[in-house]
Amino acid sequence: MKTIVKTNALFLVAMVVLFQGCALITTEEEVAEQEKVLVSLKELEKSTVLNDVRVTGVVEAYEEAYIGAPTPSRIERILVDVGDHVDKGQLLVQMDRTQLFQARVQLDNIKADLRRMDTLLTVGAVTQQQYDQLKTQYEVAASNVDNLAENTEIRANIPGVITGRFNSDGEIFSMTPATAAGKPAIVSLKQIQPVKITIGVSERYFPIVEKGQDAVVVLDILPDRQFAGRVSRIYPTIDRMSGTFRVEILIDNADLSLRPGMFARVALHLGTIDALLVPALAVRKQVGSDERFVFVEEDGVAHRRRVTLGRSFDDRLEILGGLEEGEMLVVTGQHNLMDQSEVQIVNE
Repeated sequence: MKTIVKTNALFLVAMVVLFQGCALITTEEEVAEQEKVLVSLKELEKSTVLNDVRVTGVVEAYEEAYIGAPTPSRIERILVDVGDHVDKGQLLVQMDRTQLFQARVQLDNIKADLRRMDTLLTVGAVTQQQYDQLKTQYEVAASNVDNLAENTEIRANIPGVITGRFNSDGEIFSMTPATAAGKPAIVSLKQIQPVKITIGVSERYFPIVEKGQDAVVVLDILPDRQFAGRVSRIYPTIDRMSGTFRVEILIDNADLSLRPGMFARVALHLGTIDALLVPALAVRKQVGSDERFVFVEEDGVAHRRRVTLGRSFDDRLEILGGLEEGEMLVVTGQHNLMDQSEVQIVNE
């Protein structure tokens, strides 16, 4: 009887151990399943988007001139002031004409002598050599008068607006630098119709930027307007420090709304491209650095990928490197992931 009771007790103990073992196995499986991170995925594919380069710049004058006399001289009269609009060839400054008047008197005397000598040459009273010498003097004197006349009347070499006046009537123009640009000048002049914006464009666009391409310009100071521009000049070298090359955008500025110094945003239209775009929320930033990374799923495991970003397209970011088309990108749940984390997909 004792033997039967002992056997039954051992059987009960064995059953309890067996059931506890099964319960333990089930619990570990459930825990492992519960430790998987819930994620949703998106298959990467390329999208056709506008290939616009968006950069900032500053409005500049199309041309700028610092205008003065070729030699030190007294200023007789300045005919313009800051803010005046002038045409090309317009008289801006009248310099002292004393030497010009003297040269004209001398020229008139030589001209009278040459006329008399011409009569004497006809009757043989003077030689041809004497006549030629006086004629040469006349030509030199006439050239001197023309030169003085040109240099005493300072005219605009471009159309535009007067932006600086650095002397007054009666002062001596000494040709010493008096402007912020370190150039000697009596007045400064800027052509603002058209204007230009010089922008820095990433070197990866160098093969596809061409003269004549369209651009759209907007300004914070004029938020309701857009200005049409076009590529007018492409600089041939790359700045190694910034990895960019310079491009000039020309804007007609017919109504003179744009003025030098204004901050501008430029969208340069380069056609369309097929780009790999991902949701901006899927991209994370490494703390303490500029490194950006995402997670991709493969066989139930999340893999951390460092990526190189391009431009922004609303709520999507362009991926230039680190991902391939067809891969499964983690778009939710990525904040709970580490490299090699097991995941449970919830959007399949």
